[in-house]
Amino acid sequence: MLVLEFQVPPFPLLAAVGYAFWQPGVVHAQRQFKVFDLVVCARGALYMEEDGISYEVSQGMMLVLEPGKNHRGYRPTDTETEVYWIHFDFPLPSQPILVEKNSWQQPLLQRTDQDIVPNPATIHIPKFAAVDLRTVVPLLKRMIELHNMLTRKRSFELHVLLGELFVHLQNGIISNSLQARSYFLGEKVASYLEGRLEEPFDSGMMEQELHYHFDYLARCLKQFTGMSPMQYRHHLQVEKAKRLLVHSDLPLKEIGAMCGLSDNNYFIRLFKRLTMLTPGEYRKLYQVFHLD
Repeated sequence: MLVLEFQVPPFPLLAAVGYAFWQPGVVHAQRQFKVFDLVVCARGALYMEEDGISYEVSQGMMLVLEPGKNHRGYRPTDTETEVYWIHFDFPLPSQPILVEKNSWQQPLLQRTDQDIVPNPATIHIPKFAAVDLRTVVPLLKRMIELHNMLTRKRSFELHVLLGELFVHLQNGIISNSLQARSYFLGEKVASYLEGRLEEPFDSGMMEQELHYHFDYLARCLKQFTGMSPMQYRHHLQVEKAKRLLVHSDLPLKEIGAMCGLSDNNYFIRLFKRLTMLTPGEYRKLYQVFHLD
């Protein structure tokens, strides 16, 4: 699917949101914007052209018109048409790119609960796609209500709702992709492993509880995270150990046991392999308190 890929932060910023009811015979004006124009058709159809490419935006479809490109209506509406739109900007120096997106792997970021720099993120918004009007239209109506009586507080709320809309659109792309089942099953495997860190790893039990063969579950997790089930489990165990090392004075052996690593020597070796530090060295560097 063709999508606009935004590297954030900074985040897209809403400029305006609106609604129009068009009688048959209306043709969209010709113009060029300096901002993005996200158009959602709730009823009827509008016919848009952008730099020579034509789009029939029918009921339940959305289109993002890009800044700097010429767009216009190429034929009049045939029936009564309801249209919602959002004008939004993306701060310089970053600019989104238009890409063909077919893979939805989500590798884990390296992070700690002591980070002081925001972690990078990516937003994918479909260029032209179907949307769930049952979710999108109520969200757009809430945004219009805020925009009609705009204050600084409501302006912030509008930006939050724009982010909520983008999350919905991004999830919609994934849900409609060929990898949808494996993606969401990969998420399910990840959650399953996270909830059972203190228990011994049991592939047979995973099969029984998730109702799929282990090899298929492992492939789905690999597509989702880039890791095998055991690699992902080790990652989670070490991340939990990091938190306990930083925020407690528990003995290393006890921390290892709480993370499902009762063999203290193995715990130390695994921790050092994934962090390049022993648990003791990590605690000395990052512990947030000291006991007198």
